[in-house]
Amino acid sequence: MARPVELQIERHVPLESLQKEERRLSESIRSLKKSERLLQRVTFVRMRYGGYSVEEASAAVRFTTKTGYNVQELWNEKGMEGMVPDFKGGPRSRLTEDQKAQLKDMLSACPCDTRTVRLYIKDQFGVDYSEKQVHVILKGMGLRHAKPYPKDYRRPEDAEAVLKKDSRMLWTDSPEGTS
Repeated sequence: MARPVELQIERHVPLESLQKEERRLSESIRSLKKSERLLQRVTFVRMRYGGYSVEEASAAVRFTTKTGYNVQELWNEKGMEGMVPDFKGGPRSRLTEDQKAQLKDMLSACPCDTRTVRLYIKDQFGVDYSEKQVHVILKGMGLRHAKPYPKDYRRPEDAEAVLKKDSRMLWTDSPEGTS
């Protein structure tokens, strides 16, 4: 015996305008992830208008059944405004802005390599980042990698070649206009 549909879909807009919105979304900005999700949700609602069950409509737009029920609940509560995905931008940084400023000041005074910066962050702020994440954070702060080229009278003629093989990359403040 088939289970009856428990939740009914609210008809906030006529089917024709829903179909027009679906066509407009599919034709205009299909490449954007947010628009693709919006299109999927509107297609789901249109299929529910057409009499499909939540399970059938969810399968057609490649949702799980639970996601289908969540989308339908959003539609019933908010209508078209509830269909727009709400991306929050990811988790907060574990370093505060003051800590980042302190780190930048330290690097301005004494350039260090990524490994040293990672250890400094761990010791000073108690936050353990991978070297890759330290690199991402420092790039985001406007810092850049630079190799030290000492100017010494004892400098060999092939110093650049030697430094390229043996030297570590250090983080320094970016000069104006470069990144």
